[in-house]
Amino acid sequence: MQACRYALEVVAKHPIYLLVYVGFLSLMGLFITSGVYPPATSAGYESAEVPFAVIDRDQSDLSRSVAAFLEERGTSVEVADEARACQDAVATGLVDYLLIVPAGFEEGYLAAARDGGDGPRLETVFSFQSMAATLVDTQVNQYLGLVRAAAVLEPDTSSEALVAQAEASAQKEPRIEEVSVPGAAVGSEAFVFYLMWSAYPLTVAVVVSVGILMGAFNRTDVRRRVAVSSTSGLGLGLQKAAAGLVVALLVWAVIMGIGLVAFGYSAFALAPADLACVLAVELVFVLIPLAIAFLLGQLGCGESVSNTVGNITGMVLTFLGGTWISLDLMPEAVRVVATFTPVYWLGEGLRAAVGDATGSAAEGVALAVGVLLLFAAAVFVTALVVGRMRATSDDAGGNAAAAVPR
Repeated sequence: MQACRYALEVVAKHPIYLLVYVGFLSLMGLFITSGVYPPATSAGYESAEVPFAVIDRDQSDLSRSVAAFLEERGTSVEVADEARACQDAVATGLVDYLLIVPAGFEEGYLAAARDGGDGPRLETVFSFQSMAATLVDTQVNQYLGLVRAAAVLEPDTSSEALVAQAEASAQKEPRIEEVSVPGAAVGSEAFVFYLMWSAYPLTVAVVVSVGILMGAFNRTDVRRRVAVSSTSGLGLGLQKAAAGLVVALLVWAVIMGIGLVAFGYSAFALAPADLACVLAVELVFVLIPLAIAFLLGQLGCGESVSNTVGNITGMVLTFLGGTWISLDLMPEAVRVVATFTPVYWLGEGLRAAVGDATGSAAEGVALAVGVLLLFAAAVFVTALVVGRMRATSDDAGGNAAAAVPR
């Protein structure tokens, strides 16, 4: 096992790659996942308290009811009815929502509602520092819609009675009921997103680390020592494969461990069988960058080539697999091409495992795993063919070289 130990020592002498490609990229995945899927809090829903101001130039029942409606949903701020004061209030952030009720608004609004026409509009100003004001404005328009509906249904009713009906309707709370979908792993989205992101650091870290490991045996002095040693070619190949597999498993274990620690609340929302299934799918995917690294080693590629191929391959595969941008937003041609990439099938396997690990979903997982294994086998067989061709080539000094006259 000296060759295996030597191969692992080669990887250990390049810790910077593991720190960057495993540590840094995994942390980046944590931050991105946390931004997309922030952890749920146990606190109840609390509506935002938006500071607002109402400039009431109508002084009617309707304008006062709108102001009272806003006071229940925000913090009222006194602002003078002057252009400069209104501008300063919004620009300095004193208020996020400024509402101006023009004179004659109630009379014109109710008359238009009863006649079926377009009534006067409220003047509104939003702060650029908050989007909550747009929600408040939507609520105000909904409240006015209640008044309009009451005026249409009861055209002879006074404005005071119409406002009272609208206020009563606005106070009604909708009935909310949570419904759990059978077999769905609610709350596991963050961990699954992290697993999809992990396809990039897994690919880069394994291709670069194992590629360097394989490349170390391509040095002339090492090949000469191997040629005169008692180790057979098969034995040497098995030891290199074992070392590469150990590195790949360590990279997988570290990245998965980081995800389980950071997103345990999401991962353990899955049933134990489903969690084991998604981890197994990710483990099968690791065989593909491992096979790519073996191919680079058979081609005699060096450290710089391994870095380049690892990064480009990782970015391209994850992009086509829908990690960076959802495939639903891609053109049809890109979606077709994506089906011929391993990260796409990684996503299919993860989604099938999360949905339900029984029945048709289990068939989806098996299909995805089978396709991933075929990808790995295809690359590995290609590497064997390339290695055989190089071993018998003139440049490699094999049988073809012996037949060349000197």
